[in-house]
Amino acid sequence: FSSVITLAGEQEQAEKKLEVALGKTSQSLLDQATALQKMTAFGDEAIIGVQASIGAFIKNEEQIKKATSATLDIAVAMGMDLKSAGDLVAKTLGSSTNAMSRYGIEVKGAVGSTERLESLTGNVARLFGGQASAQAETLAGSIEQMKNAIGDAGEAIGSLLAPMVVSTAQGIKFMAEQVGGLIEKFREFGDEETLVKLFTNQEV
Repeated sequence: FSSVITLAGEQEQAEKKLEVALGKTSQSLLDQATALQKMTAFGDEAIIGVQASIGAFIKNEEQIKKATSATLDIAVAMGMDLKSAGDLVAKTLGSSTNAMSRYGIEVKGAVGSTERLESLTGNVARLFGGQASAQAETLAGSIEQMKNAIGDAGEAIGSLLAPMVVSTAQGIKFMAEQVGGLIEKFREFGDEETLVKLFTNQEV
């Protein structure tokens, strides 16, 4: 129960980060994340996180898609975690610094320009193209894909239970706040002895 709620919450948080970065919800990018999960060993929530990082600098959805696909290949080829690879790509596209130069990836063009994006994705494709999809065909990649599929099932169950969990959490929060307020009232009147008796089942 706890695990499926956590999975649903992580997915929701990833989607919210992307929405904030873009200033809107993008079903097209969410669909890409789902498609890439099926082709690679990366989970869709991690892919959405990359989209959000890139979306902080680029608002064109097609450009974000190209940069995201390139990021997955970079992560696999260089043995990086996906977030680190996404941060490098976002920094390279969104600033005058080529954070990818140490990996032999040349980037040309003005910051945020189509030329800069095409330069980056083109060079990534030439050096590392297909790495992410090839990884999914290995034993380890197949196991990760299985885990991602199970995770998606858990997310679906968690989303179904979410309204009940939210309602319960709000109720518990309210009761906790009331107890906290009661304790403060006793303290204000200097009647902490009565308070201790109440919470230790002693006669008042």
